[in-house]
Amino acid sequence: MNTDYRSLSDVALRDRILAGDQDAARFVFEEHFDALYEFAHYRLGGDRAQAEDAVQDTFVVALESLESFDGRSSLHTWLCGIAKNKIRAHRRKRRPAALEDVLEGADEQIDEILARVSSEPLPDWVLQRKETRELVGATLSSLPPDYRRALIDKYVAGRSVAQIAATVGKSEKAAESMLTRARLAFADVFELLARKRGELP
Repeated sequence: MNTDYRSLSDVALRDRILAGDQDAARFVFEEHFDALYEFAHYRLGGDRAQAEDAVQDTFVVALESLESFDGRSSLHTWLCGIAKNKIRAHRRKRRPAALEDVLEGADEQIDEILARVSSEPLPDWVLQRKETRELVGATLSSLPPDYRRALIDKYVAGRSVAQIAATVGKSEKAAESMLTRARLAFADVFELLARKRGELP
């Protein structure tokens, strides 16, 4: 791919795909697949096959209705909206687990949290709760792909801000700003899910 698709806006990507640019469609698929898979995986109780089916169904519907994407939300948020409908259809076929119910019940509040992300630091207690690995995963699955990737690069892979900046093609200042917003989003969503699950007062 010669075009730097990462530098294009979501609306520009939509227009490219609608014009028949298969590389743009491939980029969107590759850029969002992992995040959507995790999003579906936790909401379907860890069922790999159903999560994969839900994500495939999401992309099929997204391509069929791409003209309706108007850019008022991010492409990730729009795709998650489609995925939620597909996940509900799959959930009707099986008995839900507690975390699935927590996630579904929290979706609207998660969207509100992500819409008002500012630049407060991530509370230490979030990073220290090793026993809440499942909840951490569910929280990460609720974040936009760039936030999710930045946090994993920083706290799992141990990469520096400079390395993260080079990976995403941003300045160090821009990468640090993104990482700060990602930490806040993570903290707020994690706290919301933990409270709904009864793990916090």
